[in-house]
Amino acid sequence: MALEEERRVETTFQLAVDGRSVMATYHTADVERVFLPLLDRLARVHAERCHRAQQGGSAGRRTVVLLAAPPGAGKSTLAATLEYLAAKEPGFPGLQALGMDGFHYPNAYLETHSATLSSGEEVPLRSIKGAPETFDVRALIERVRTIRSACAPVKWPAYSRIMHDVVPDSLIVDAPIVLIEGNYLLLDEEPWRELASLCDFTIFIEADRALLRERLIARKMRGGMAREDAKAFFNASDGKNVARVLEARRPADACLQLDAHGRVRRMGAMPAVAFFDIDGTLTWDHDGIPHDQAAPTSRVRRAIERFVDEGNIAVLCTGRPPSSVSPGVLACPFTATIMLAGGYVRYRDKVVREVCIPHDVLCKLVDCFERAHMPALLETVSGGIILSWPDVPSLFDADAGGSSRLGIAEVRALLEEPGKLEVGKIVCDSALLDRLAFAQEFIDEYFVVSDLGIGAHELTVPAINKFEGMRAIWRALRDDGIAFGTVYGFGDSENDITMLSAVDTAVVMGNALPAARACADYLTDAVQDDGVATALEHFGFI
Repeated sequence: MALEEERRVETTFQLAVDGRSVMATYHTADVERVFLPLLDRLARVHAERCHRAQQGGSAGRRTVVLLAAPPGAGKSTLAATLEYLAAKEPGFPGLQALGMDGFHYPNAYLETHSATLSSGEEVPLRSIKGAPETFDVRALIERVRTIRSACAPVKWPAYSRIMHDVVPDSLIVDAPIVLIEGNYLLLDEEPWRELASLCDFTIFIEADRALLRERLIARKMRGGMAREDAKAFFNASDGKNVARVLEARRPADACLQLDAHGRVRRMGAMPAVAFFDIDGTLTWDHDGIPHDQAAPTSRVRRAIERFVDEGNIAVLCTGRPPSSVSPGVLACPFTATIMLAGGYVRYRDKVVREVCIPHDVLCKLVDCFERAHMPALLETVSGGIILSWPDVPSLFDADAGGSSRLGIAEVRALLEEPGKLEVGKIVCDSALLDRLAFAQEFIDEYFVVSDLGIGAHELTVPAINKFEGMRAIWRALRDDGIAFGTVYGFGDSENDITMLSAVDTAVVMGNALPAARACADYLTDAVQDDGVATALEHFGFI
């Protein structure tokens, strides 16, 4: 039976960008892991500014945020997305996104003026439209100064993508937080440097130059330009602007990174959050030690302790039910635990998520098990139930691991009363999966099947996965007012893919299955060689 291909969860927004309706799609993990915590940070910055203004008797209450990025990095769309999300956040003070393109010199000015480049060459401004020299920076500075100091609404110019010219004073700025986006807002050149003294927070989006080149060429081609002409335009114009932004920028308060897959990551921010799988990551089968007694090595345990001692957050993220997690694993300083592959989540001493397989779906699956005489481990929050068949040997025969062993009649008796048997996930013997070939259509429709790499496959419903458990943790951290930065995931098997694909940095063990290896940002040593400790050392945490 084939593994169901991992389905990336995405969120699509309908936005107004530069006067156009745009459908913007982001990975849901990026929205919850990067964008919403960033809005939390902006709300705190605004509250601090208001407090300082009140103490100093100042009338100004507006907060100014600068979002800079090279051409092609998606800054306008990101700014509009943050505005949209801010409007949906209960209690958020309100955010308005503005572009700096309205401060282009008008076309009439560009046609009649020139600029001297760093090479000494004098060129018409019209020929380098979009370069820093083609903006009225002084007017921009003065307008930002007015926005920041005034309580009353302020007018702001726009740029028409239809006329390709400036539309003066066409927008009204009235939000308490103003997010201004543009290529050169953090340019470390005069007179652009002056903007830094007029803002309260800065954001920069980094991206690989080759990625930006392809995105900008594709943008011109969508506008009807032939590829060779688009490449020539990039070399003559966009490419120079990209280089200038990347090479001559001021440091930002928050740095985001756009990768080749369109994912947005927040790099270098603290405290870091790390999610750790158990089997094949923290522990492994050796020396006959039972699963529910296996513990990390002393080197790995000390590495996690040091990680937490430095102010970071460690989270256990396992497919196991609570009853089968060993005391040696729980001795590590985990702030939260994700168990049953995301079906059961505890944050500190509070259960923040508990989801089980729908009763009718579970009953149909048990029907299939009965027809196939299929052994299975049904895992619940309180423990496990092994459905066994006297005529079918399986990997569950050797060690029940604290689980109850029941026959089909006893399992059906539990299922007769809804709520009596609430199963979070099911484990099957990989060698016996062919017995369920007749039910493949049903299983493909209702379940996600993952190879655990230990001779067993796991069955969960789409609503139960490690990513959903991570979302519960992120919400709990935000509810507690805890700002967090870069997110790491440590795993080795197919049920870790939703976790590994949702983090900033996916750390994959040297013993990992090929599907997990494909997610790796960093391939560490095998679990037997303390790969978790090796990775934490590599990233400078210990």
